[in-house]
Amino acid sequence: MVNEEDKEKVLNHITRDEVAELTKQLVDIPSPTGSEREIGEFILDWYARHGLRPIRQEIDPNRINAVGVLEGSGNGISLMINGHMDTSFTGTEEDRMFCRSLDPESELRGAIRDGKVFGLGASNMKSGLAAFMVAGKALRKSGLSLKGDLILAAVAGEISRTPVGPYQSGSYRGEGTGTRHLLTHGVQSDYGIVADRSGLSIVWAQNGVAQFKINTFGDPHAAWGIPREQEPPEKSNAILKMVRVMQAIDSWAEQFERNHVYMSANGPVIPKVNIGAIHGGAPFRPNYYPGVCSVYVDVRTPPELRPIQVQRELKQALSKTGIEYELEMYASLMGYEAKGVEPVVNTLDRTYQTLFGEKPPPANTFRASIWTDTNIYNEMGIPACKFGLGGKKWAVRSEQIEIEDIFRGAQVYALAALEICNWEKASN
Repeated sequence: MVNEEDKEKVLNHITRDEVAELTKQLVDIPSPTGSEREIGEFILDWYARHGLRPIRQEIDPNRINAVGVLEGSGNGISLMINGHMDTSFTGTEEDRMFCRSLDPESELRGAIRDGKVFGLGASNMKSGLAAFMVAGKALRKSGLSLKGDLILAAVAGEISRTPVGPYQSGSYRGEGTGTRHLLTHGVQSDYGIVADRSGLSIVWAQNGVAQFKINTFGDPHAAWGIPREQEPPEKSNAILKMVRVMQAIDSWAEQFERNHVYMSANGPVIPKVNIGAIHGGAPFRPNYYPGVCSVYVDVRTPPELRPIQVQRELKQALSKTGIEYELEMYASLMGYEAKGVEPVVNTLDRTYQTLFGEKPPPANTFRASIWTDTNIYNEMGIPACKFGLGGKKWAVRSEQIEIEDIFRGAQVYALAALEICNWEKASN
């Protein structure tokens, strides 16, 4: 437990104005997946200016991880707080693949008004970065010592983007890219807190991911001149065959989602199947039967269910259609329920109650049923949970976050780190 005197020494260095302004500054630096170097350099400079030892991890020419360390003085427990720098949308014309219309660039820049911060990445998750950066600075300025290291990790590549087909550059390498590099290149800790969005609830079970490309095949030739009765289109048209395949996928999805709900210690984790993209035929030659049609399917898998088992289930469902197909699994990430993370969960819970006189909000099933970098820590044997802020969309791509949320998060991160990093490390 942190005593009242030490608590005040830390909290005196955390203000609403600072967390809001830092969030705005981070939002003003574009950082789509694959282009996180500029914001990473800003964060490294910020660490250095505020007494945290900066560590630059090079990933590729356009990407770095930005790590700041407040070093402990003795044999104490180390804690890492992690957050991603890339944003849900790119802020470029590429976003038209997802959006019917695009909000103007002016809406994407950082703005502070009405007790909120607005802009692309404001809630997911530059406000979370700002919260733990200010928390680390507050601990440094308080003059209090830590026995174990506090490590602040701003990482590249967490957003759900997967290399497939022609999409092969760093711009499509998300979902754990930065954190996996972080943990396999010398930055380690005893425990982890991932500051991704959770609505100020504590989450320690998360879904995994399996993604599939499925092809159907037709006979590419001119579609005119032959009566339908003589040559039924569904025999030659790969797209019409895919319609039946997608119906089979959707029917299987209903069963899969019902049968694989995972009951974790912090509530249900809900699986999900989504047909996310389709491509078939040549737009410049629609008079031809398409010879190939492809769909891309995302499956959010519960903890402990291996992607290979999902692939088997999907194959069984597709085989019943009688249609020739090819199936390729091009992403496979396990989900986990953390083991041994209870001391951190209890500290976050107690710290929140001490600060605000109420328990943290209960774990949000929506926030638990996604994939975040929390899974990478637990995969590598580092007990980790997610505790992050809230926020939501503001316009098509722009987001909003309450300044009070950022302020609360910074206080919890600072006081929880002060307690955890002063736990004695066992001699063995």
